[in-house]
Amino acid sequence: MENQTCCFTGHRNIPKDEYSAVKKHLEEELKKLIHQGVKYFGAGRALGFDTIAATTVLELKQYFTDIKTHLSSAL
Repeated sequence: MENQTCCFTGHRNIPKDEYSAVKKHLEEELKKLIHQGVKYFGAGRALGFDTIAATTVLELKQYFTDIKTHLSSAL
């Protein structure tokens, strides 16, 4: 499982004019990881990049049904 896991962390403030580019690049990278065998994706619940990452993984689940998402719980 160690080689099948990817966790996210990033900035809370993503400029609105950069949001689409960040999401597109992230989606491309996630697809590469999935094709390399990564199945488990973890993210915090912070606004910003964590949210973009979690929602993008959830969107990709419709095409890659064996991937899993874990959202960390709040402290």
